[in-house]
Amino acid sequence: MKTIYKILAVIVLAGLWACEKNDPLADQGDLTGHVVPFILLAQMPDAPAGDTITLRALSWAVDDDISQISLYHRGFKLQTYEVKIRAEGDDVTHELSVTMQADSIIIPETLIDQYPKEGESLNDYYQTYENAYVILHDFMVPMGYALNKERDGELILAMPESAYQMLVAHFSTMFYRALMVAVFPDINPFSVVYFEVDDGGFFTGALTDEGMAYVREHLGRELMIEILHEARVADNTRVTVRANAIIDPAHEGKSSERTFRVL
Repeated sequence: MKTIYKILAVIVLAGLWACEKNDPLADQGDLTGHVVPFILLAQMPDAPAGDTITLRALSWAVDDDISQISLYHRGFKLQTYEVKIRAEGDDVTHELSVTMQADSIIIPETLIDQYPKEGESLNDYYQTYENAYVILHDFMVPMGYALNKERDGELILAMPESAYQMLVAHFSTMFYRALMVAVFPDINPFSVVYFEVDDGGFFTGALTDEGMAYVREHLGRELMIEILHEARVADNTRVTVRANAIIDPAHEGKSSERTFRVL
């Protein structure tokens, strides 16, 4: 065969291979012997809640038998609070500061969408250039992931009850007699129920367990705002998007995940 014909033959074979729809990764498979699909989810940018980002999922299978591609999202919030209080008593300014990390908030996995849609075929999403099914989906970042940007009194009012109770519990262990009297002027400053005394009968300045319990019970949000000097929160929120491709419901699929930060 002449050299020119050999070159043409190679080009034709290469072209046929490039247009072939089946996945060349013939060694894919699971313990059931059923070939699993391949899926890749492209990295997405950091974005604020309410913004729309484009999810791009690319998948294929050896026997070209993917039946469904699904997209999901889940996330978590880690919030660190810094709260400072200030109270005046007996010409003395009393100040306390608490920095705490509240319990993480978990947003469970939720379905975004599934493909193909009714009346469609996955073949509608096949791209010869990619030699794969390519799903493009516009995803609006749910407002449930929005960062907590309140400060000072607004932040105190917006805190989840569990976080606020944790904050008050932290403060209760730091209160002392002079501050207690300044914040709660109606309390008996000579109470041995709320204030510790030493062996000589003198007040140590520390609170008893009953005194700390009094703080936890009576330091409500309104009073906290009255003595508040500053309150802020650092909100670290992450969203994970998962793309899953399956051959049929009876067989496990293949997933790909990407995580982005909420701005």
